[in-house]
Amino acid sequence: MVKKLPPELQEKAISLRREGWTCREIAGSLGISIGTCSRYLRDVPAPERAGYAQERIAAMWKSRWEPYHRRAERRRLETKLAACEQVGELGDREILVAGALVYWCEGGKDKIYRRSERVRFINSDPAIVLFFLRFLRAAGVSRDCVRFSLHIHENADVDAAVRYWADLVGAAPEEFGTTVLKRHNPKTVRKNLRDEYRGCLHIAVRKSADLYRRIEGWAHGAMLGPQHARAYLADRSERALIRTLRARDTAEN
Repeated sequence: MVKKLPPELQEKAISLRREGWTCREIAGSLGISIGTCSRYLRDVPAPERAGYAQERIAAMWKSRWEPYHRRAERRRLETKLAACEQVGELGDREILVAGALVYWCEGGKDKIYRRSERVRFINSDPAIVLFFLRFLRAAGVSRDCVRFSLHIHENADVDAAVRYWADLVGAAPEEFGTTVLKRHNPKTVRKNLRDEYRGCLHIAVRKSADLYRRIEGWAHGAMLGPQHARAYLADRSERALIRTLRARDTAEN
């Protein structure tokens, strides 16, 4: 049995056809089958309209897919907001654990072959930067010990970037150290040189050897658990000591 279209859909289909829409586009827009659409429009020729194809496609996409994308985006946001509420406010212990893990992912680390127990952190995400400063406060670090500098592409607006980061962290631009410029490579196609590109903020902590050791302990304690972390850190310390002593013996001989 042939499905009959309501009069208002028939009129809409005929109108779209006369505007140059294809049967597939009309069927998708009105939520009917292509076969049904073809039967009702077989006697309605589609006029050629130069330069109108993209407009038709955009209109079809909007009518059919915009509601879908709105629903999908709403579900994404609902999941994120629910997870945000689940976390709640962090106490000092949670901040120390999370901050140590963030540092261990993004910060400068000591090597067995090159001992350098200094806290150095660099990131382009304002939220991560603010959280790391919050972590430093929870760890008992005085703001006087914190130093800032900018790492940025040489083609970017350096002064604007310094002002942005200085305002974010509550420091004066004059307090920033020397900016590190990344050289431009003409062969590289960069997508981050837009108006909101502000480079990366480098954070260094003075006299931070003890803090670095605590961060290493917090991070491995969180990742491995106390027992395995103690074994790992003890083994690493022993290997570092052996390497240092061998290097000294070699130098003396």
